[in-house]
Amino acid sequence: MASAAHNDMTLDEIRALLGPLLPLHATFDGWSAKAVASAAADAGVDQDIAALAMGDKPMDLITHWVRSVDVHMAQMLPPDVIGPMKIRDKITRMVEVRLDYAARHKEAVRRALAIMAMPQNLRRSAKLNWQSADAMWRLAGDTATDFNHYTKRMTLSAVYSSTLLSFIND
Repeated sequence: MASAAHNDMTLDEIRALLGPLLPLHATFDGWSAKAVASAAADAGVDQDIAALAMGDKPMDLITHWVRSVDVHMAQMLPPDVIGPMKIRDKITRMVEVRLDYAARHKEAVRRALAIMAMPQNLRRSAKLNWQSADAMWRLAGDTATDFNHYTKRMTLSAVYSSTLLSFIND
């Protein structure tokens, strides 16, 4: 039964609500419509509306979850916490927060990485990785608009993805 509180939510708000719940179910149900239905039931969201908001492709679901990880990272490291740190420490702490979050859902992350590594998903996976690296740099206060903007994000994308792979398989 859907909660009346969720009747006026936009699809983006529903994605933000359900995104963090997906790995709880993806561990057993995969990144699937069944995981969306279970997350919707947990949140009291109508399953048809949840399906509309989330999509039914595994990469759609993974994208919504990764975006929720970006939000979680920003919530865990507000400006008053991260502001006084050196840039290197900021980035290190952000990666640690992301890895701690992933540690709670290791099997779901393994399944997501397997889907992301499929040839048809490589472009979208690279874009998702870039967006997460960009979120980290922006949260760190980076304002570069020159060549550094791109090199910082490429480097962090490579470091973060290889660290995540090693961490999950450890």
